[in-house]
Amino acid sequence: MDSILLFFNSFIDHIIQLPISQQITLAALPIILLLALAEWWHFRGKGKFEFKDSIASIAMGGAYILVAEGIMVVAIVIPAFDWFYQFRLTTVEINLWSLIALVLLVDFCFYLFHLGAHRIRFLWGVHEVHHGSTYYNYTVAFRQSILYAVIGVYAFFLPAVLIGYPTQWVLAVLGINLLMQIWVHTQWINRLPKAFEWLINTPSNHRVHHGSNTRYIDKNMGGIFMVWDHLFGTYEREDENEPVVYGVVSQLDKPISTNPVELTFREYKSMFADVMKPGPLKYRLKHLWAGPEWIRPVESTIHSSSEKQYP
Repeated sequence: MDSILLFFNSFIDHIIQLPISQQITLAALPIILLLALAEWWHFRGKGKFEFKDSIASIAMGGAYILVAEGIMVVAIVIPAFDWFYQFRLTTVEINLWSLIALVLLVDFCFYLFHLGAHRIRFLWGVHEVHHGSTYYNYTVAFRQSILYAVIGVYAFFLPAVLIGYPTQWVLAVLGINLLMQIWVHTQWINRLPKAFEWLINTPSNHRVHHGSNTRYIDKNMGGIFMVWDHLFGTYEREDENEPVVYGVVSQLDKPISTNPVELTFREYKSMFADVMKPGPLKYRLKHLWAGPEWIRPVESTIHSSSEKQYP
């Protein structure tokens, strides 16, 4: 019993010592668990949950929060942001108006990251994890990759630091941004009034985002606000006549794994297998930065084959 209490006290001390931005992220863990439990009870017996799928999502979410956010961000991202902060254009004084501006700036940076994560395969490799489930419920909000902190995702938020916002304020606002995206991962809430659907990310808007339907792919990238999607043409309204088909296109005709390790690395495994296939270097490398749907042109395969036959 004493050893358990010692471990618990040590864990609490570690949490208290974490930056406020990481404490905000850690707060997501009990919030999602409670929401998922309530949602499961509401939908029990209606096929909205699958036990192994939800357990895999929860396991990945716990690892993400404790490892990626609790350790990697503290060890890698914060020191990197602090280093870049010395090259800031100015020093932003934190007040109500500068905070409002930071909320908008961080959300716009999130939009750019999100767009890149869908259209650049190397980034899709880490984000594909979140889209991998063929179910859509609050446990899917857990479904994150521990690789986020080391793949370069946080570079999208460096502009706020370079403008002059302190690292902890940028990461704290980002933490709040991500926290506010939890509630949209549900089929429990139907469409809200039109003004809300136009302005903010809602369950309806985000259901579209998780769709593998052709018209829904790469749509509704906003974190909190849908304004960016309206501005850049990536908004799509949920159509009651076309139910959302959840999951990743490349995985829909394959057995769905519930192994967190396989789920974390499967797209990178596939991507690097494509890179290693024979062919011109420019096509092999393009698998890293082209969209996840990109395939090599036929002539590159023919060219490669003829080179092998006639060295």
